[in-house]
Amino acid sequence: PTRDLDFFGELGLTNVNEAMVQFVAAANNRQWVCVVVQADDSFVRLHVKGTDEVLVDIAIDVGARYPSQNSVLGPTFNHEELAGRKMLALFDRAEARDFADVFVLASRFGKELLLVRAAEIEASLDFAVFAQMMRTISRFSNQEIPINQTLVQDLRSFFDAWAQELHPADLR
Repeated sequence: PTRDLDFFGELGLTNVNEAMVQFVAAANNRQWVCVVVQADDSFVRLHVKGTDEVLVDIAIDVGARYPSQNSVLGPTFNHEELAGRKMLALFDRAEARDFADVFVLASRFGKELLLVRAAEIEASLDFAVFAQMMRTISRFSNQEIPINQTLVQDLRSFFDAWAQELHPADLR
């Protein structure tokens, strides 16, 4: 349900700025316009516009724990590991798109597997804090959540229940 692409490399093995240069060159060959939104040694965000628009993030992240899988763009993280990484995005930033993505991923992989894969990547994952992040969904209007609007109430109920499972809210 999101409108962005993420490309990750491992520290010491990937040069984010060189990857950006190569990506921009390939985009220019296709007559796409790339605008650098943010850039430093470990993270680049590009706004790419052709017949459609997309944000592209190129970043340093922890190395893969499982063998990669092939995609149309080349090697990618194992699907379960990628789902765990999306859980960590929800934990770290809790954007509307993260809620939509995790809702869909939970229907495919199940909540338990998502938690296991996220904890494998980030050993310090605190379920009480994670529950607090899930509860922040209330700051988004239904229209801000990028999912079929007929599913928004189910999504909200899902995260309310899951947050309660992970860390019951104080009922005082």
